[in-house]
Amino acid sequence: MATSHLIDVDGFALHAVEDGQGRPVVFGHGFLYDWRMWQEPMGMLAPEHRVVAWDSRGHGGSGLPVGDWTMEDQADDYIRVMDALGIDQAVVVGLSMGGMAALRLALRHPQRLRGLVLIDTSAGGETLVRRTRYRMLSLLARTFGIRPWLLKEASKVMYGATFRRHHPERVREWTAPMARFDPKVIARTLRPIVKRGSVVSRLPTITAPALVIVGDEDQTTPPRESEVIAERLPSARLVTLGATGHMSALERPEQTAALIREFLHEIGW
Repeated sequence: MATSHLIDVDGFALHAVEDGQGRPVVFGHGFLYDWRMWQEPMGMLAPEHRVVAWDSRGHGGSGLPVGDWTMEDQADDYIRVMDALGIDQAVVVGLSMGGMAALRLALRHPQRLRGLVLIDTSAGGETLVRRTRYRMLSLLARTFGIRPWLLKEASKVMYGATFRRHHPERVREWTAPMARFDPKVIARTLRPIVKRGSVVSRLPTITAPALVIVGDEDQTTPPRESEVIAERLPSARLVTLGATGHMSALERPEQTAALIREFLHEIGW
């Protein structure tokens, strides 16, 4: 049975959920989601591993600090969760924003990492086009509220065209909770993403084994960005999922879990 935790961090709380037993695997989610995006993969891995997923600042059951923060702070949040749960070393799985923080975790705390699974993410800084697009969506949310038409626009960058065409009901199910976000919170939690710097030049210093997964229809962090990560990391394998968009873990949960399980076995974890 899954267990929830609230972890105090300098006046605000991080929410985490864990299940299973064995060597730990820690999951970080994407922007505007929470730990629940990992429910299916966690359930598939829990028979063999201790699985932990946590909510990033301002998401799910986690609170907000008083001031701004950086992607490096979110990397340190992985460590805060691990410390609170008595985890010395883990394989870390991060999707999109969670992967951006995981890369910085690998650079800042390499001794805490047994392996990396990086899904639909980027090591580069944000492009001008995407910064402009994100800020426009944030402005529209603050001005008009999170309306159905805005959720529809968000779904186009989060899910692949194939998945949207064949599973519109699941797209609606997973984007509907975004309507509960306070637009001011969206603006604050978006800031570390759009302001992050590039770590591409530092990737060769990351020695942990890595699995890099990307959907071939990912428009938010296109496949080339995952290819760059896999090319620069000293010990990485790239898997491209066909007919899949930015939310691989939701669009292809069984395949994602199977790839993670295979990777865990490969590295003896």
